[in-house]
Amino acid sequence: MLKVERQGPVARLVYKSGDREAVAVGPVSDLPTLLGLFVAQMAREGFTAEDMCSALRKVLEELGQFSPS
Repeated sequence: MLKVERQGPVARLVYKSGDREAVAVGPVSDLPTLLGLFVAQMAREGFTAEDMCSALRKVLEELGQFSPS
């Protein structure tokens, strides 16, 4: 399950599945770094590449940075 929480200029990304959880917090103005941290946390927790891609797509949709065609 993915949660995207935004408080002003800061976003908190949480991906949880079972007892595993990946969390990244950072400024939306530096989105590439925030997403890189999120992917690193997901990899460290053992999430699959498919989980990571799905989570990234949803994060970008939630933050208004991506619109699927």
